[in-house]
Amino acid sequence: MPSIALLAPVLLPLVTAGVITAFGLGGFNLGRIAAGPGAWAALVALLAIWIPVRSTQELNFGQLGFGSPFALRIDAVAFAFGLMVLVPGALLLTLQRRSWQEATVGALGMASAMAAIEAGGVVLTALAGGTAATLAVIQLDTEDIRAPRPRWSLLLAAWLALSWAGVILQVRAGTAAYPAVPVSAMTAPVFLLIAFAGLMASGLVPWRSWPAHVWSRPSLRAAGLVVAGLFPLGFYLLVRAYELGDGRYPQVAFNAVLASWGVVVALGAAVRAQAAVTRRQFLGEVIPGMGGFALMTVALGTPLGLVSGLIALVAAAALTAGLSLLPDRAGPASLVAIAAAVGLPPGLAFGSRILGIESTFEAGDFFGLIGVAGAVTWVFWMVAGARATGLPGGRGRPTSETFPRAAMAAAALTIAVGPALAVIQSTLANPAQAAVMPLSFGSLGGGLTSVVTVTTVLPVVALFAPLLIIGVLAFGAANTALIRTQARPPLLGLPVAAAVEQLRQAVRSATVPDQYRSLISAQTLETAVAGGRPVLWLTALVALAFAVTR
Repeated sequence: MPSIALLAPVLLPLVTAGVITAFGLGGFNLGRIAAGPGAWAALVALLAIWIPVRSTQELNFGQLGFGSPFALRIDAVAFAFGLMVLVPGALLLTLQRRSWQEATVGALGMASAMAAIEAGGVVLTALAGGTAATLAVIQLDTEDIRAPRPRWSLLLAAWLALSWAGVILQVRAGTAAYPAVPVSAMTAPVFLLIAFAGLMASGLVPWRSWPAHVWSRPSLRAAGLVVAGLFPLGFYLLVRAYELGDGRYPQVAFNAVLASWGVVVALGAAVRAQAAVTRRQFLGEVIPGMGGFALMTVALGTPLGLVSGLIALVAAAALTAGLSLLPDRAGPASLVAIAAAVGLPPGLAFGSRILGIESTFEAGDFFGLIGVAGAVTWVFWMVAGARATGLPGGRGRPTSETFPRAAMAAAALTIAVGPALAVIQSTLANPAQAAVMPLSFGSLGGGLTSVVTVTTVLPVVALFAPLLIIGVLAFGAANTALIRTQARPPLLGLPVAAAVEQLRQAVRSATVPDQYRSLISAQTLETAVAGGRPVLWLTALVALAFAVTR
């Protein structure tokens, strides 16, 4: 296949957005008629590029500026993360009705996310990621400007930090291309910038982050697309950091700190989930919680940890689509979604957490304690899920954007593929791990039925399939009509929650004197960006970063 085909996963959503805009200005709303097929076409193009050759392919357009290459690249890592972005995005664009403006910005967001993933260097990833973040803010404001959304300044801070890291690499090492950066150039300051960018881009913080905030919006059309497009990008940066460092982070202390941070993120989400007053609030913490578990294992620096983290991200991508289509009412769809989210049945989330906890024990030393903390956090999630089945649904959503059968199918799929864990590991996660991290002989293997590690053999088909059948029989025999949806007290009190909320309210109520408000007004800046031209803003900001570093 010619190398120019690498443009297709990025170009097809762009062309789709142009067609929708042209017809929209003429009074015709193509909406999902064009947006859905455009996203599926990008997915088919990605599959057609990767599957026949299964090797790295590059496309170079010359220089981006200051010696930085303008190149696209698809390898096993880009393929895996491209699937995480395109599959849920295509499903949501196909099923949910949108105005032509919303469909246009949604398609542009998918194109920007794919450009960040296919970028061959750090600087181009930062440019595309900043564009995706800006389009996310525009998309949320286009849908409902009064609903909660992340601050553009906080989202863009991640990509400015990545731009800074790319400029440092470009100046000191002569290149910021992922496969060409010398190992010596991956210093602690550069890694700290990349780690900060990854954590902020995906909202991996112990408090209520932007993926949970957007879930409280009246409509989840834009929220689902934004989470599907932006959430995997932070992990993409952390995985690429292994490639920049020849399979490791600059210091083992960074692995320990990031893995511990992942447990804290998952635990914070679990504590908030068990204190939720509605099912919508519980579901809003699902993706941040799964992100915490994924960060815990991705940051270990071992092949098994990275593989289990990638599998967890695949499960999170599928659940992002399912939860975005789930109605705010009780029923079988909600029960299946909650079960899949907490990883209680032997599904994909269950398998990724089993492998993740095992990877911490194999890493040894302090990482074993992290695994124990992860297991305790998992128990919290199981208890929170059991409580959530009886919570009221929360604020209602428009029926036109909910598809209970599709939501149930997406959640059930993550459970049903549990016995196929070894297949996903060997065909998707292992190649991505091998692309960024050397694999010692015998440390990770297996075929289509088992996962073989240093310490054990996990027969996923023989173990998961019977448990899955028992779970299906138990679900069929249960009388879900007996579940009463009502307000329930939290299982664990949060004594500091009130104090934290008072502090947040005090910060929000703080005012600036009138004569200075025009100088420091984040809201005014964000409004200007959302209504202006994001490419120009990003170009100016990156140029400023270049100038400061030089």
